[in-house]
Amino acid sequence: MGFRQISGRLRARASEGATALATALLAACYSFSGGGGFPSDVNTMYIAPFENGTVQFDLESQLFRKLTETLPRALGVRAAGEQVADAIVRGRITRYDDVAQAYQPGQAGTVQVLQNQVTVVVSVQIVDVKRNLILWESSGVSGRGEYRPDSQNDGVAREKALDALVQQIVDGAQSQW
Repeated sequence: MGFRQISGRLRARASEGATALATALLAACYSFSGGGGFPSDVNTMYIAPFENGTVQFDLESQLFRKLTETLPRALGVRAAGEQVADAIVRGRITRYDDVAQAYQPGQAGTVQVLQNQVTVVVSVQIVDVKRNLILWESSGVSGRGEYRPDSQNDGVAREKALDALVQQIVDGAQSQW
């Protein structure tokens, strides 16, 4: 075996060793936890029904259902009762809008609406019960959804808006860790 072959193998092994060392150092500096975004001692969550400051009947129960289906799993915690939870999610639905986004003039001075947009806005807090500390809060989380009034109702857009809203809450909470 010639000098160049040995030298090339040594360089390859040194490169592999450097990569392994860099990976080990990164792993030592950072802690990875699957599916979460909360401090490690926050393992359970209670989601309080949001107050509804709008005239839209049943909006709070639809939001509550979506939050309970999505939030605990997305944040890496388990659902729990209010008295035993490590964190509490609470909030208020502050606005519901259903406005025309696209329209065209019709006959005799009328307007034909082609597309509406539903917007739902909430204020939300996630509180660490043990420390009495707000882990994350926002007073203007909003979700939007569109529908065509000629073939759909606002329920389609409301579902999309609530899905987007819940995702923004997840993203906001995870952005803290």
